[in-house]
Amino acid sequence: MAPAEVPGMKTKAGPWDRLMSSQVTGGISLAIGLLSIAAVLCLRYPAWLTTPDLRPHYNMDLLRLILALSMGIGTFLGLAACVLNRHRRSGAIGISAVVLALLLGGPYVPYEDFDQARTWVGLDWLVLDLFFTGSAFILLERLLPRVAPDQPVLRDGWQLDLSYFTVNHLLIGAFLLISNHFAHDVFGWAVNGWVQAQVTALPGFVRFLLVILAADAVEYVSHRAYHEVPWLWRLHAVHHSPQHMDWLSGSRLHVLEVLFTRSLILVPIFLLGFPQDTVFAYIIFVSVQGVLIHSNIAMDLGWLRYVVVTPQFHHWHHASDAEALDRNYCAHTPLWDMVFRTYHQPKDRWPQHYGTVKPIPGGFFRQFLYPFSGPVELLTGKREG
Repeated sequence: MAPAEVPGMKTKAGPWDRLMSSQVTGGISLAIGLLSIAAVLCLRYPAWLTTPDLRPHYNMDLLRLILALSMGIGTFLGLAACVLNRHRRSGAIGISAVVLALLLGGPYVPYEDFDQARTWVGLDWLVLDLFFTGSAFILLERLLPRVAPDQPVLRDGWQLDLSYFTVNHLLIGAFLLISNHFAHDVFGWAVNGWVQAQVTALPGFVRFLLVILAADAVEYVSHRAYHEVPWLWRLHAVHHSPQHMDWLSGSRLHVLEVLFTRSLILVPIFLLGFPQDTVFAYIIFVSVQGVLIHSNIAMDLGWLRYVVVTPQFHHWHHASDAEALDRNYCAHTPLWDMVFRTYHQPKDRWPQHYGTVKPIPGGFFRQFLYPFSGPVELLTGKREG
């Protein structure tokens, strides 16, 4: 027999109630509407708005079907937000955006032959990553045990993190161009055909493990430098500035840090000559893991915590608690932290506080200029912004 409801007592909302709240439905409708417009623009102007390296892998029929279904869901959720009598504006704008996407051609825009433009932006990469990653992790963070149970989807700072997500995705073309030139022009002399042939001959799974270890070795060295070299710390402090952790917070990365890190990590991949299938598997792995380790999900992977970087491991890296400062530099596996004694992962505890010990300026442009402003104190790690 169900317990009697006490008048005036607030019942705790379950996962479904939280998912179907007017704030969430209106917000999702708005997001789907805006992404639908961007997706239709990609279909209309692929030479300018899509990524050449990704385009050959697209299943256009499947993507058109997903777009059509998403636009239908966005319309439904927008109507639901209006009916729930709160956040009507988000729902109404979401529905209007879907209608505009339809007027632009919707999922039925013909895909014609075109000449590749010399300059382009990765709007397609932004749309796909935000749609699939956002959909998956917003759902997982609502349904699975969370580090911060009461943290809302639209927590403080989400707009700034979304700005970083957008800018760094649109600049993928520039990042690819510069990082490839850096690897080839600076380290081309070190290419050894025999070494590359031996790597290519390895079994696929062994190649995958090798690329993870090689990339993470570079990640460890560069990441530790970001914490111990004063000017580099000012650059990296942007990434440590969020005071709340979730799937979107890891996107807060200074543009120059993204460029530096991607250029350095590409060097061992280039020198060892990994084939395309290994590189593609690596990209998929790091894309998912990079979001997962920042997420608001309290995962317990048991013994795997010593093999692969987990949310708990990386949350301690972002913590401003004294015991966590300048620890856990690895991005994929804790191996190098264990080797160099910077490993810190208490079994049953999570951090209490996040962010830099000394706050840094807020806002995208102020944070972009932050590494170049004022004197650089001879301090290391998160002890200073």
